[in-house]
Amino acid sequence: MKLVKHFNEFLKNEVNLNQHRIDTLESRVQVVTNFIKGSDSFKSAFIEAIPQGSYAHRTIIKPTAKKKVFDADVVVYLKPIDGWEAKDYIEQIYKTFNASKHYQGKVSRQTRCVKLNYAGEFHIDIVPCIRSKFLFTETENVCNRLTNEFESCSSIEFSKWVRKKNAVAGNNNLIKAIRLCKYLRDFKQTFSVKSILLTTLLASRITLSEELFGTDSFKDLPMALKTLFNRLDEWLDEQDEMPIVNNPVDDDENFNRHWDEDKFQNFKKQVKKYNGWINTAYHEMDKEESIKGWRKVFGDKFAPEATAKAVEKQKSLPSHCERLRWPMANSPQKLNVKAVLQKDKSSVSIGDLAAYNTIPKHHWIRFNVKDTLDHQTSIFWQVVNTGSEAANDDCLRGKFFQGSTIHKESTLYRGTHWVEAVAVRQGVCIARSGPIVVKIA
Repeated sequence: MKLVKHFNEFLKNEVNLNQHRIDTLESRVQVVTNFIKGSDSFKSAFIEAIPQGSYAHRTIIKPTAKKKVFDADVVVYLKPIDGWEAKDYIEQIYKTFNASKHYQGKVSRQTRCVKLNYAGEFHIDIVPCIRSKFLFTETENVCNRLTNEFESCSSIEFSKWVRKKNAVAGNNNLIKAIRLCKYLRDFKQTFSVKSILLTTLLASRITLSEELFGTDSFKDLPMALKTLFNRLDEWLDEQDEMPIVNNPVDDDENFNRHWDEDKFQNFKKQVKKYNGWINTAYHEMDKEESIKGWRKVFGDKFAPEATAKAVEKQKSLPSHCERLRWPMANSPQKLNVKAVLQKDKSSVSIGDLAAYNTIPKHHWIRFNVKDTLDHQTSIFWQVVNTGSEAANDDCLRGKFFQGSTIHKESTLYRGTHWVEAVAVRQGVCIARSGPIVVKIA
């Protein structure tokens, strides 16, 4: 099930960065910006400072128990300074902050940025970007301290690209789904992928056709998450080895510098696993079972208020009722089954089952799958009996068994029973009818 309400609450309570942290971050960013802008080294070269990465895309998430802090990137645009090489910009920003009593001991040099560490809270990565003009062209380059080279930068254009993809999805559902994927990464810690790379992989799953003609594939958050994971899994299946993931707005840059073959293969494996879990939870028709499935993906903090009810109901479910044993297809269909009541096993119908609130004993019900199926598809039936009469006769049943498109059952035992048909192709459930309830008086 989609469980849209539970998803929205989970996002609000556990995933989204809370307002206090946002206010604190923005206050600190403003102070840092003013500090650079007013420094002797940079006040004549300073142009502007803007958010970059997750901070700009609004995909920063609340720290998890396993990752207790978050980071925010700020790009500081500077005019070229005569005589300075790439490494000098990072070195001088570092020296400027480290010379201040307020920042001393909180600052460190990274490859392309200077990191300010607010212990136990968050990091601010200050990325100097040199904006140069020559005739009618303008270039922007970040600084690599280790290679002492300038590298192409397209922060503004990339943020515009993400916003465009998010607008296609609608209702901010791409951004929300990216936050959920980052939570999954940080909560499970079974795969490693940088946020810029993860954002690119997910946003790229929204097609040009959808940009031009619109789409209904992202109508709500669980649907958006499922669609993105399904498409990502399919794309990864096509990659035998680590592909080059280019910046979608700058062909001169790729995001593979934070990846290697082992990390890629593990990412591919984990995406396939979680995609299967997501499909199962999404298509589960029983609400409590669906919650259980989503909690398998996101942990116990998903729908916590439903936990006690789910556990209690789980205890009351018939122990003889077998759970679906096949993984669900990415887009399973509704299996159409017509059920009619008959006086005898071979007699004509005396009415649709749906027309009766209860039916008498010693009759027959004929279940008929109406869909056209190919020869690779098998039909399995599940008959679940309840009540003392069936129990005393050792006939509670509940296991799936293979059959044909037509199945008949006699009404022998008083109680509320149900029958379900599922279609299975190559070991995957491609369609199911859902429980057809039979009340026998």
